[in-house]
Amino acid sequence: MTAIPRPVAPRLPRIAAAPAAVAGVGAVVLAYWIANEVIPGRVFSLWGPYFLGPMGWLGAAGVALWAVRRQPAFPAQAGPALELRATLMVAGLIGAFLVSMQLILGLLGQFGHSPYAHSPRWLAINFLFAGSSLLAIEAGRGLFVRGSAHRSLTFALVGSTLVFALLQFPLSRYTRGGMLDNVEFWGAYFLPAAALGLVAGFFYVYGGLRASLLVSAPLLAFQYFSPILPVADWPIRALVGVAGPAMGLWIAEGLFAADEEPVAGASRALPSISWVLTAVVALVIFWFSFGFFGFRPAFVPSHSMEPIINQGDLVLVGPVDAESVHVGDVVLYELSNRQRVLHRVVEIRTGESGGREYIFRGDNNNTEDLMPVKSEQFIGKYIGRVPKLGWVPIKFNQLAGKAR
Repeated sequence: MTAIPRPVAPRLPRIAAAPAAVAGVGAVVLAYWIANEVIPGRVFSLWGPYFLGPMGWLGAAGVALWAVRRQPAFPAQAGPALELRATLMVAGLIGAFLVSMQLILGLLGQFGHSPYAHSPRWLAINFLFAGSSLLAIEAGRGLFVRGSAHRSLTFALVGSTLVFALLQFPLSRYTRGGMLDNVEFWGAYFLPAAALGLVAGFFYVYGGLRASLLVSAPLLAFQYFSPILPVADWPIRALVGVAGPAMGLWIAEGLFAADEEPVAGASRALPSISWVLTAVVALVIFWFSFGFFGFRPAFVPSHSMEPIINQGDLVLVGPVDAESVHVGDVVLYELSNRQRVLHRVVEIRTGESGGREYIFRGDNNNTEDLMPVKSEQFIGKYIGRVPKLGWVPIKFNQLAGKAR
């Protein structure tokens, strides 16, 4: 296949198009707020999420598409019709490739029944529900890219990826759950959505809204309309959700000419660099959160272990054998409510059932922990700490809670 030329630097006006861009992106954010925050607490019938919400998304898509018309097209989108058709064909092939990755996941593991109804009525309802938000998100993404590319294509692609990945999940999803729930959400849901959005934004530069929809729509259609879906542990789903867009992006970049002039303010390899960083983060999350090789991190939200371990520190725990745990060891264990505690063993005794029981206490506490701990509750033994690094997720949860 003939290589598809890269676009030359887009020259977008900063004054006339700016108000339209702000209005379009603002409309998408407003539709998100109405669909996820206003309707759920005020409209309790199915008309709320399945009609009023989609109408809000469609209205936002209309505003965004109107605003897009106020922005000059990228030169690559104004090129020969043959080149545009080739771009759209590649975008569609990548969309199909992402669906095939899900099928392979199911074939290697197992399939389960879809949670969505598949009667003609519900197929139509889900088409409106999912399609309206997808159209608004992709129209808003394209508007963001066009409206900010005069600064830097790097900023345009990375910024649109983050903003519109955030708009795909309710605000409550960012503020609930413990550490494991949050790790699962960011690893299995947010990062794949961001990775797919990066590829969609990349294709928007070359083929416009149709190209970005051809990348993102097939996977969404598969999730909503397939009667069976792959079943796998979330770390595997996270890796597939990140690896699929990565390979798709690499395939696409191999078809774009590398000898064209670079886009102003950005390296030609930007999407690959951004993607590599995303993939590394996903792999680190997988490795740590599930204790690959027996090691995992934990964030310290309290003062109970000061002065040895301070609030906001990130600690690393390693494999633990109950027989090797002695008085004085610091161990991370889990309560029945899934809360995790990092305290020091102060006593080991024989319980009523004859097994070992461990009594813990924080170095900064005056009393022992309320309940004895059994070895089955152990997660890992303390190895070391990184001062203050744990403040990142702690502060994020606090800020998200205030926003909520």
